[in-house]
Amino acid sequence: MAPLPRAVGVLAALAAMAAPPASAQQATEKLDSVVVTGSFSRSVQNSIDTKKNADAIVEVVTAEDIGKLPDVSIAESLARLPGVAAQRVDGRAQVLSIRGMAPKFGVTLLNGREMVSTGDDRSFEYDQFPSELVTSAAIYKTPDASLGTQGLAGTVNMTTLHPLDHGSRRVNLNARLDRNSYGELVPGSKAQGMRLSASYVDQFANRTIGVALGVAHLDSPNQKKYFNPWDFGKAGDISVDGAGNAYTFNGLETGVSSTQTRRDGVLAVLEFKPGNGLHSQLDLFSSRFSQRMNGRELVAYWANWSNGTTPTFTPLPDATQGGQVGNLTPFVTERKNDRDDRVRALGWNTELKLADWTGQLDLSSSHAKRAEHIGEAYVTGSTPITLDVRMPGDFHHFGTLSTAFDYGKASNFILSTPWWGGGAYASQAQVADDVKSLRLSARRSLDWGPVSGFEGGLIHSRRSKTLDYVGTNYDLKSGTDYDGTTCMIWPVCGGPIPASVVQSPAQLSFVGLPGLVSFDVFDAINSGAYVASPNDPKSPTWNWGIKEKVTTSFAKFNLDFNAGVPVRGNVGVQAVSVRQTADGLYQDSTGALNPITDGTSYTDVLPSLNLIAELRPNTLLRFGAARTVARPNMADMRAGLTASVSQTDRTWSGDGGNPRLKPWRADAFDLSLEHYYGKGSYIAVAAFEKRILTGIVTQSVAYDFSGIPNPSGITPTSNIGTLTTPTNTSGGRIGGVELSGALAGARVSPLLEGFGLLASYSRTHSNLPGTDAHGAVTDTPLEGLSGTVYGLTAYYERAGFEFRVAQRYRSAFTAARHNAFRFVMDSIRPERITDLQLGYNFQDGALKGLGLLLQVNNLTDTPYVVTQTVDGITALKEFHKFGRQLLLGASYKF
Repeated sequence: MAPLPRAVGVLAALAAMAAPPASAQQATEKLDSVVVTGSFSRSVQNSIDTKKNADAIVEVVTAEDIGKLPDVSIAESLARLPGVAAQRVDGRAQVLSIRGMAPKFGVTLLNGREMVSTGDDRSFEYDQFPSELVTSAAIYKTPDASLGTQGLAGTVNMTTLHPLDHGSRRVNLNARLDRNSYGELVPGSKAQGMRLSASYVDQFANRTIGVALGVAHLDSPNQKKYFNPWDFGKAGDISVDGAGNAYTFNGLETGVSSTQTRRDGVLAVLEFKPGNGLHSQLDLFSSRFSQRMNGRELVAYWANWSNGTTPTFTPLPDATQGGQVGNLTPFVTERKNDRDDRVRALGWNTELKLADWTGQLDLSSSHAKRAEHIGEAYVTGSTPITLDVRMPGDFHHFGTLSTAFDYGKASNFILSTPWWGGGAYASQAQVADDVKSLRLSARRSLDWGPVSGFEGGLIHSRRSKTLDYVGTNYDLKSGTDYDGTTCMIWPVCGGPIPASVVQSPAQLSFVGLPGLVSFDVFDAINSGAYVASPNDPKSPTWNWGIKEKVTTSFAKFNLDFNAGVPVRGNVGVQAVSVRQTADGLYQDSTGALNPITDGTSYTDVLPSLNLIAELRPNTLLRFGAARTVARPNMADMRAGLTASVSQTDRTWSGDGGNPRLKPWRADAFDLSLEHYYGKGSYIAVAAFEKRILTGIVTQSVAYDFSGIPNPSGITPTSNIGTLTTPTNTSGGRIGGVELSGALAGARVSPLLEGFGLLASYSRTHSNLPGTDAHGAVTDTPLEGLSGTVYGLTAYYERAGFEFRVAQRYRSAFTAARHNAFRFVMDSIRPERITDLQLGYNFQDGALKGLGLLLQVNNLTDTPYVVTQTVDGITALKEFHKFGRQLLLGASYKF
């Protein structure tokens, strides 16, 4: 069944089943009083209650118990909410798209405070935050003026626990074994790991002091198999059909990678509420996150620009399906990526009630650091081979290779320089992100006709983030081959792989080969076989430092009145003043680097309105209107640029960032109709539209190069030239509809007690100005836009037994990815991810409080597929599979 009929059919069924006939009204009222005992059912009910009572349009997920979200990651839990989709990175749900908009259009808060990020930009990476330390997370789809920092797509607010909200001491222990179904693809990696967590909550001094402590340890294996064809298009110099007009690929890369992910998170909360109007809470979060990736990759290319020998290519009848490559130089890339991240967040919130007023002081500081070391080394065979290549005929399978050559035998290879850059490459990335914030606010209840309350205040934050990439090329030792002849970068040359670094072959049976030569990159670089080269292919103009000072003043009036039906909500306004400064490097025509600094300041006035009309008991009509903003990508704001004066026409040209870039701005309108049927059941339909006032595109614009050094000796005709840079534009819209619902089986029949369904469906479209391949402005889909997103969860909980199966789907979308040099856009095919969970909780006896769990994520091993389109023909670009994640564990609470 297609996604739309399936999702709409399920929602229609929810509405029909949840609405009992009049003759069953008395029975229904009795059912409403049933106590919900299942942990997931209780989570669903709490989430629905929060959604119903909110003054904004929100979607909520709450923990089943302390330290127990419904999924193994926050991103996966949030991705099941209406209109939300997760983007996978190496198989893990890492960042979120809200209402079809890329992660950069959202904002993530922790306890109401903006979170730092160790990524290359603002987007929060959810896999770095332990789900065990979160009690709830809400996605605000319409703004609330008192919330502070907010996004154009939406705002995610993760909440940690408040110890005084619990009636007694609580201790929760969780342990799970974690295994990947692919086992060990790269020698030295691990097929299994573990997840451990513990939390302690207690109250002292007659419940005036509360303490909460939580720790979470993750040691998880991630495996990847991939097959990536290269450069689809007309054959050109391959001359498949004698004229070069047939379509084919120029080459491919296929391989495996194994990543061991470790994370240690700590949360500490101290709450003080003596009962005299004072309430103070101090919370500390700290996380250490590390990844150790080892990859092994076979490379084959048959275009005439290839290195070493000149290969021949005998195509199959359809050249896009592959063929036989002769006179091919065997080529393998060894990869390694070591990454260490640290995130710390400290917050202190104090409220004091004086007469009718409650004042609040909130101080916070958060800091993130990333140190990443990436390495590559290259080996080639000394004798040409023949390789049969079979490209996949669809987007659902790997291609296959066959050859008599043993790719797994180290003695068949030599260290070599197959690329222009040398025989090995290593880069280091350093990222530091720091946010400090102060919030002063006050609120009180009012009785001014329709106005029931007021809140106002000031938020000031300072953010500083830097990114610095440094790369080193490595030539073979002393710049000579092992026989003493000069080693040129072109053609191939080299010597044996040092025996001390050789490992067992990596697995490559999924493409038809028994194995692939394997060794540790950094061990090889440190073996003495290489010497560092001064050549660094990565432009330092892409490194940047950004400083932002943001002052937000806000006022909000709560509303409560009768307009024929009860109406509540709020109206508010924010005035957001921003001062931004960017540091970078200017690289002139000689390659010399010069520091450059630029920036701007501006103020946005952001009104917001939320109204909720209770049309009848438990039937709500919500309306929201607001102006929203999304700060630009920090890479787009960089000050770095390259420029030169042309010898032919003596004009300036260059490319770089734009420190004077203004944010995305939009006027947003929301309408939602919701009906709540009692405990754990509701149905809702919503529509939204965002009219883009200010957008951002990359295009060539007139630029004044006055003051830019010009060592070329060529006098320009004018200082006004052309710069390719991100720039503000206007126009466009984003809109869509969302349907969601939940049904507790007992609403239909007592025989279905314990059963339940959750379903959501959203359809989103956009029409925004962009640029085509030639730099011309044209309409383009929004980055991150999946036109269709749906989720479906079925569960059963009764007598201690638990069963849950969940599926989430998103249609094709584009996503920005930072490759070795800069951001590129990937076209990603639809994804349907299915997860399964089984469990049993002992209800009484000596084992009361003990729970057993079996969880399988990515049950169908859904691939991650990227495509490339040339002349209207869509072909495969990347095909990745990550295996199933199996978790077996136990929890104990007392």
